[in-house]
Amino acid sequence: MSRRGIVLSGTLILDIVHMVDHWPEQESVAFVDHTDYGAGGPPHNAAAGLMRLKAPFPVSLLGVLGQDSYADIFCNQAKSYGLDVAHFPRVRKGVTSHTQVMTTIGTGRRTFFHQPGVNAGIMPDQLLPKTDEAKFFYLGAPGIAKLMDDGRHWTAVMRSAKMRGFITALELVPLEASILKRLVPDILPHTDIFVVNDHEAESVTGLKVTDGKHFLWDAALEACRQLFHMGVGKVVAIHHAEGAVAMNKGGDTAKAHAVKMQVGEIVGTVGAGDAFYAGMLFGLHEAWPLAGCLKLANAAAATSLLSSTTSASIKPWQDCLAFADQRNPQLA
Repeated sequence: MSRRGIVLSGTLILDIVHMVDHWPEQESVAFVDHTDYGAGGPPHNAAAGLMRLKAPFPVSLLGVLGQDSYADIFCNQAKSYGLDVAHFPRVRKGVTSHTQVMTTIGTGRRTFFHQPGVNAGIMPDQLLPKTDEAKFFYLGAPGIAKLMDDGRHWTAVMRSAKMRGFITALELVPLEASILKRLVPDILPHTDIFVVNDHEAESVTGLKVTDGKHFLWDAALEACRQLFHMGVGKVVAIHHAEGAVAMNKGGDTAKAHAVKMQVGEIVGTVGAGDAFYAGMLFGLHEAWPLAGCLKLANAAAATSLLSSTTSASIKPWQDCLAFADQRNPQLA
């Protein structure tokens, strides 16, 4: 029987999203309008995105939680998306990794204060699936797990998954460029699918893909070529607020403008990159053309902006595409 489905593994995080009236100067006050709790971390967000897109294949999640109320909130949220949380290891007396997300009302811009918690002690064997039934293995995210970041542990996980026959995918978080440059290149030769934002692409390749504000489309394609030279095996995509590009190993390319959003419509941008990745994974798993993958990725990211949490407002894939066609009719 052919392999089918996606296992998403790595750092699980509870997002505690505070909607604030403005971003304050130090030693001054901003007011919190309300607070939302959402299961987060790149693996969860992409997995929840796939569930919200109504992926027609199995989706499973791996990671480690603490033994605290944050873990309970995380599990309840993840279950609400249809994810199986029965087998997550819980570290005795451990604190679940969590992030205080300050999201400015009106702009959707956010600032993160992160507590690594039990993710600091994750070991490679906790991140590998026990069976080889799935087609894809996704891993995220280097730089926020102390033991995994010390040495070649991320590489070892990806190498093992690839040797077991998985198509491997790597996701990052937008850390300082020096951290990404140190950790990521060693993993790329064991990575088949690599989807990143403009900052992450620039950090890993050393090539500029924006002019500080606007997306440089041709430069982004050149960065894709550089990432293949660095070892990526099948597909690279780079996304930005203005749109995205993708390239496969054979040199085929696609470009797609971002879905147009109305003024004041964006509630929060947290998790938009993970929603984009979910759309890419959906299309690639189903062997869609690159252009179709990018269209769904942009549409999933756009619908994710309609709520303050990472995945709650993502629509089923047909509705996502209809949403994109409605907003960008000239591209339909």
